Amino acid sequence: LFTVTGRRDGFSGFGAENKYGFFPSVALGWNISNEAFMKNNPTINQLKLRVSYGENGNQAVGPYQTIARMDDYSYLDGTSTAPGYRPRTLGSPDLGWETTASFNAGLDFTLFKSTIQGTLDVFDANTDRLLLNRRISSVHGITSITQNIGKTNNRGVELGLTSFNIDNEKISWSTNYNFSYIKNKIVDLYGDGSDDVLNEWFIGQPIRVNYGFVYDGVWQLSDDYDNAHQENVKPGDLKIKDLNGDGMVTDGEDRKVQGQRDPLVVWGINNTFTYSNFTLYFLLQGMHGHDRVNDLRNTDPWNNVRRNVVKQNWWTPENPTNEQPAKNRDANPRAVGIIENLGFVRLRDVSLSYDISNALLEKLRMRNLRLYVSGRNLLTFTQWTGLDPELENQTGIPMQREYVVGLNVGF
Repeated sequence: LFTVTGRRDGFSGFGAENKYGFFPSVALGWNISNEAFMKNNPTINQLKLRVSYGENGNQAVGPYQTIARMDDYSYLDGTSTAPGYRPRTLGSPDLGWETTASFNAGLDFTLFKSTIQGTLDVFDANTDRLLLNRRISSVHGITSITQNIGKTNNRGVELGLTSFNIDNEKISWSTNYNFSYIKNKIVDLYGDGSDDVLNEWFIGQPIRVNYGFVYDGVWQLSDDYDNAHQENVKPGDLKIKDLNGDGMVTDGEDRKVQGQRDPLVVWGINNTFTYSNFTLYFLLQGMHGHDRVNDLRNTDPWNNVRRNVVKQNWWTPENPTNEQPAKNRDANPRAVGIIENLGFVRLRDVSLSYDISNALLEKLRMRNLRLYVSGRNLLTFTQWTGLDPELENQTGIPMQREYVVGLNVGF
């Protein structure tokens, strides 16, 4: 199988010279199971190899992103209202298409008389001229601007499987698996090989990372304060790791990347069991390989009194812990965040249902009648101590646990 496509897309929101983009693709497929040497194979029922290369465009910006805009900022002048305006966005007249060039190799297969079906894909994608909001100095009256910036690489593996484990008149059991491993990194930013520390973008690192000083426990009563590498510290203050060992803490030398904020591995397993008229379904899901600062472990007590927070093990002379500094606004003057593992395994869905028999349905003159009970987000196994490892905002509304009892009726 051989497929070639080409498309030319236009978006009026881009700059005058960059409104259009051309995106070609080519794909080759081979149905190996149709070849003579695969005839009557007792194990492999279907096998197909796929290889493709293509380019795709992204125009995920607003329709007026290339134009400098102002916001109304009227004010009172005596007893009358005077018109006023202030900058809202800077213009980006050169804004154009973000382009991703992808190579993909895949395998589709069916095994053991169709009891196992699956797909395996390996991919490598390079994205150029990314549409990103870049933070800039507020001296302009604006704190960010949308620009086409740099190059990134995404590569990984995706696997999907469906297995029919048991299938007879009384009992059936089927399972669906999915697994993905995706690693991304920044290849280039501005063409000179330099990092952008302000935006926390670093060559060779993932796009979204944790960057900053390294939390190293709490200064204790027995520590050597005469040779301390932090200035004006006292017992109970947050301790910062001296990465280069020069006896002081500096912005340039003692900050580093501490893991990524997007998962490396995402997986899910769902099972469906049927016995007679009963059906049981459950879904397990997991994400791993990512970390983030836990905002609920904020060390500023003035912030914490304004809302409910998680219980924290604050340092005191009687409780010389390294888990949390003293409950003192000056205990963490550099606002060092405490990073935690975001990995989790969650029992996402569980459902048990019962279908009324056909004989009884005929007597009731009904087409179907199903009773069911289900639950969502019943269990979560994680080291994360915040509200929810899937929430970006730990002071928002967490994913609630739900229980549902229901009845489906058809006439």
